[in-house]
Amino acid sequence: MFGDLLDALAAQDLLLVWPLMLTFLTLDASVGVGLVVPGDALLIVAGTTADTPAEAAALVAAGVLACLTGASGGHWTGRTFGFRLRHGRLGRRVGEERWQRAEELFERSGWALALAYFLPVVHALTPAVAGALGVPYRRFMPWALIGGTAWVSAYVTVGALAGGVVREHAELLLPVAAVAALVIVTLSAVVRRAVTAGRAAAPEPSRASRPPR
Repeated sequence: MFGDLLDALAAQDLLLVWPLMLTFLTLDASVGVGLVVPGDALLIVAGTTADTPAEAAALVAAGVLACLTGASGGHWTGRTFGFRLRHGRLGRRVGEERWQRAEELFERSGWALALAYFLPVVHALTPAVAGALGVPYRRFMPWALIGGTAWVSAYVTVGALAGGVVREHAELLLPVAAVAALVIVTLSAVVRRAVTAGRAAAPEPSRASRPPR
């Protein structure tokens, strides 16, 4: 049954999959959709629709474009409505701990901003936090490009490989699903550990060096 579902997904034209990816990933960080439905799952499902490397590359291109659009929208939202966004009803539901975790990324080097894409929920907050803290758009966006490209490429590739294997060998559904889940969990854990280690090693910035709020 799952093999039939993958075949049905793969039969969908890229002209249908592209706008879906563009819309969802744009909303992921710009208006906080990623706080409710992480984009990781969408990327993997989209990856299962790719029958060829060219189709996978096209999905990656769409995903990266959407990430940049969403990051731009999130940055503008944070710059314009930062305080109200954080302390409003949605911000309280997200939790102060997650807001602080996203804010701490800007107290270290740019690599932490790029790696944030592999941290569910946190990456959806990062653009808004950047705008609210007054981080310049030109400083933030290059790292958003690096992180978004790595994130989209990794998960689309996982989805494409998993979908291809299961279509050929339906009996391997459970092992393939387990491996895909393990890859996602491992990536998130490694990134979280790296970011945590960087936070412990970095000196506490002075108030004068912090970005303006």
